[in-house]
Amino acid sequence: MTAKVLSAAAVVALAGIAVFSYSHARGPGGAEPAVQTAAAAADGTPINACTLLTDAEVSAAVGATVTPAERRDDGFVGGQGKYAPEGTYSSTCFWQFHADATGKNDPTLPMGGKRFAILNAMVWPTEKDASGFLQSFRDAFKEEIIPSNPVTIDIGEEGLWWGDGTAVRKGKKSFGMSVFLQNGDKESQRKMEETLARKIEKRI
Repeated sequence: MTAKVLSAAAVVALAGIAVFSYSHARGPGGAEPAVQTAAAAADGTPINACTLLTDAEVSAAVGATVTPAERRDDGFVGGQGKYAPEGTYSSTCFWQFHADATGKNDPTLPMGGKRFAILNAMVWPTEKDASGFLQSFRDAFKEEIIPSNPVTIDIGEEGLWWGDGTAVRKGKKSFGMSVFLQNGDKESQRKMEETLARKIEKRI
């Protein structure tokens, strides 16, 4: 059970796809952020999660300086599981608390115990597919992959908070926003996550 909970705290597995692409948070940085704005990306165009929030906005929400945004896309992920049909694109943006950029790692905690924020944005072939993103969290709870029963939040066309982050759909796009304080204070994390989610929802 411990291993399952620790894994779920960082990732919700969508039949082979990491909702928040946490695996990328462990590895080297991905492609550099594109210069286009989020508003310029038309439906079906690969989305850039790092255009949806500024570093200053993340710092303000978490109450601490964060490292510059790092884009770590999974790219086109269609066909990797029942929740992701062909044509699905996944983009991830990662921020680490600047004060934690150096120091010892705790291998029992996500990112070695260092505090971070992570945003995953996805473009889907249809709105129904995007709704499946939120359903995957409900299914994950039923299957005991995550410990918390998702609760509805009033953000976007559909929104929920699943215990370690928000998940929101707007049209054929969706996103997940998580903040990890590594101290068990989920209520504070939730406030930060919802604050950032409301900003993202206006831009996606």
